[in-house]
Amino acid sequence: MKRRGSVVALVVILAACGGQEPPAKAPDAPPPRKDPASLQQVSETCARIASCTHAHDAPRLRDPSACVDWWLAHADAQAPDPLHKCLAQATTCEQINTCMHGGGDARAATFCGQRPGVVSGCDGDRFVSCGDDDALESTVTDCASLGATCKEMKAPGGLVVRGCFAPQKCPAGAPEARCEGDAVVSCHDGVIERATCRPGTKCEEHRDESGDATASCQLPGRRRCDLLGARHCEGDRLIECSSQDHFGKVRVSDCSGFGLRCAGKGPRAGCYVAADVECDRDMLPKCEGSSIVFCAAGRLTKIPCGKLGMGSCNPTARGPVAACTSNEPAPRAVLKPTGK
Repeated sequence: MKRRGSVVALVVILAACGGQEPPAKAPDAPPPRKDPASLQQVSETCARIASCTHAHDAPRLRDPSACVDWWLAHADAQAPDPLHKCLAQATTCEQINTCMHGGGDARAATFCGQRPGVVSGCDGDRFVSCGDDDALESTVTDCASLGATCKEMKAPGGLVVRGCFAPQKCPAGAPEARCEGDAVVSCHDGVIERATCRPGTKCEEHRDESGDATASCQLPGRRRCDLLGARHCEGDRLIECSSQDHFGKVRVSDCSGFGLRCAGKGPRAGCYVAADVECDRDMLPKCEGSSIVFCAAGRLTKIPCGKLGMGSCNPTARGPVAACTSNEPAPRAVLKPTGK
């Protein structure tokens, strides 16, 4: 019994003298980075758009990084407009071109395609405005929904005016713009237009420099923007002074709707990934093998061209800007008679 007690005492003494300690616990691995799934979808869509555009298309569409920035600043994550919905669903260059030249409306694209050089026209009671320099300026207005009729009329001086005519809503002497709820309604030569204010702004009636009654979408506190292209963040909302808006020039984009945050100052303000920003949106796209690599909202993104239904990656497809090559056959050249 004494011997057993001595052994126990020896073990206790060794433990007290600091025997071998257990290995330290490895630190917990950081949680995997999770970007919103919508960012990957937008990135793939823009990579496909950039690969399908032509020299006459807007520069922001010929660079996937700029396209992503445009998409996040102009699309509504909760209720995409017909154009963005059409582009997101397109899988071929032909479908993308149809979306762009018809503002997301295949019928409008056909209307404009059959009338080269026509700026606008009536397709029944639909007023179609065909994009010229910028394909994304193509729009379709359902005149009937405004209580109007699509017509073509001659104004004093012989100028032809096309649009949605609504004499009851736009009588002679009506203000050029007024508020109807959260929308700006404008009247020009009897033509009515309606634009809904984006979230974060509201329609306010006021007087212009000449003292005439007008209305526009305003930021809270009636703050206006004067410098076109200026950007800044208010929380996770991107505030932009944009010439693309017909009323008020103020554009508000909700970055959080895409699972992103607003960051940056001045022209670099925009929607970015929530953490671990890896790149600048001004980074030029490049090729890595048969994949296109570019910056999408601060995330370095690599997309195989094959995943887009495209061919190889061409590092000089757009000058210094890389793009995937299309597998679709090029239009067949039409040989003109030589006269011999």
